[in-house]
Amino acid sequence: MSSTNRGTQRNADDYYVTPHWLIEDFLAAFSENCRFIFDPEDGPIVLDPSAGGCNKYAMSYPTVLEKHSFTVDSWDIREDSRAKFKGRDFLSIDPTYTPAYQIIITNPPFNVAQEFTEHALEMIGSGGLVIMLQRLNWLGSQKRKPMWQKLPLAAVYVHSKRPGFDPLKPSKTDSTEYAHFVFCKGYELAPELFVI
Repeated sequence: MSSTNRGTQRNADDYYVTPHWLIEDFLAAFSENCRFIFDPEDGPIVLDPSAGGCNKYAMSYPTVLEKHSFTVDSWDIREDSRAKFKGRDFLSIDPTYTPAYQIIITNPPFNVAQEFTEHALEMIGSGGLVIMLQRLNWLGSQKRKPMWQKLPLAAVYVHSKRPGFDPLKPSKTDSTEYAHFVFCKGYELAPELFVI
């Protein structure tokens, strides 16, 4: 996802390359402040349901997470993706017929971000994490207010540095701020805020 206010046209399939440094910054802050513990012997099973990648660029989250010794399943609806499972429509997958993922993390298409989050929460067990990269203004709007009143938001990691989503123009940043939103199934406390 990328903001379109700087003369940028939205990509037809809403595919944008998430900068690896943005994921690295999140992982560093998350590991420093994380109260969610997973069994290091097993290692959490992670899913990126809109992994992206193409003939020019590697998948963002799987590439970075595998560098940090995570085991990652990658799906994407696009047939030209580098995902392990191409042509897989995340929102049409029956959550009861999937492996027990402990973490689902992605940069979802903005127009279905709420649906992605709700569906991901159905696919994980109690204590599992759903992590979505979104514009910071995802917190706003009357339309989304009911969502925020029911979803188990545990933490928001606000990126102080604006990313750019065009690898050919790395110095051109987006026109808005972004955050990694961390949901924890069963979480009932007030969410925490971190600025990174």
